[in-house]
Amino acid sequence: MPVYKDEKRGTYYFTVRVDTMDGTKQVKRRGFRTQREAKVAESEVIADAARGMFEEDNATFGYVSKRYLEWYKRRRKASSYKKIESIVRVNILPTFEKKRLSDIRNRDITRFQDDLIDKKYSVHHIKKVHQTLSTIFNFAIREEYTLRNPAKEVGNIDDEETKHVNYWTLEEFKEFISVVDDYLYKTLFMTLYYSGMRKGELSALTWKDINFDNNTISIDKTAYDTEITTPKTSSSIRTLELPKYVMSMLQQLKITKEPEQKLSYFVFGDYHDHLPATTLDRKYDDYVKKTQLKKIRIHDFRHSHASYLINKGAIPAVVAKRLGHKDIAMTLNTYSHLYPSTENEIISQMEDDFKIAEVVQFKSV
Repeated sequence: MPVYKDEKRGTYYFTVRVDTMDGTKQVKRRGFRTQREAKVAESEVIADAARGMFEEDNATFGYVSKRYLEWYKRRRKASSYKKIESIVRVNILPTFEKKRLSDIRNRDITRFQDDLIDKKYSVHHIKKVHQTLSTIFNFAIREEYTLRNPAKEVGNIDDEETKHVNYWTLEEFKEFISVVDDYLYKTLFMTLYYSGMRKGELSALTWKDINFDNNTISIDKTAYDTEITTPKTSSSIRTLELPKYVMSMLQQLKITKEPEQKLSYFVFGDYHDHLPATTLDRKYDDYVKKTQLKKIRIHDFRHSHASYLINKGAIPAVVAKRLGHKDIAMTLNTYSHLYPSTENEIISQMEDDFKIAEVVQFKSV
């Protein structure tokens, strides 16, 4: 950093910004007889600030969370970072930013949870916030800012979340698709409903991902904002077979687009630019308003596809594979209530294992 001369006094001074436990701070020192003395003093200020970063008793939660987000951003996908950063900024920092780690007690965590509950956040969101808070404390322990994790000691909330999956039945989807008058969007929504793709996966599709000979679509990337990145998980990389009438619509869409479509062009977009999520959401809202249907999210087309498969008798393994779930447990946890077999129905089927006459025969023996 530069050193300046005070012309009136004939001495030197410096101004430097350093990171402290309470955030960024400007430090100014005056009265040095030589430029060299000022440079040495400046170096000492910077070194002192650096040493202070590792003093357990001085670390604030705000400072450590900033360090954690910097660490996270280098190692995770942009979409994941954006979600975590939002939770830290919106839900956690307003309560803990100025507190020193050594001053945060178990009771502070409990009160924080109570505050989130009182604000009527969903159980799922509160658990995610607490998990993020605990992760930051674990990071602080690993980086030697503190020795304990009060969030872990208190534990997450115990409330069970009521699972509710919104979806359209086939008849409801038919009502919706009947009002879609733009061929591109008609093809898009048909592809979503019959593939169970995530919105980002569909937006990232290029013509090279579609095999018209085998009636399949390969999924190996996803769109997030303006970026094309790897899928959510390795299990999200998959190849889906679609009905011939959906593939025919895709083929017709390719033919009608001008000029000749290259394999690198996006299926739903303008050549090298995929369809913006905001545009898709707006068009979707316009079409839903033309029907009498309940509003579901575009993401709920995945749930609609799962419901469709289950209604057709698909086993959980097939549903998991098409949705790109990492294991069947995730599928059953989300959709088990959609499977029609109830305990009464199972018992009814057991009744057929042995006839009444056979049971009487066993008894007589």
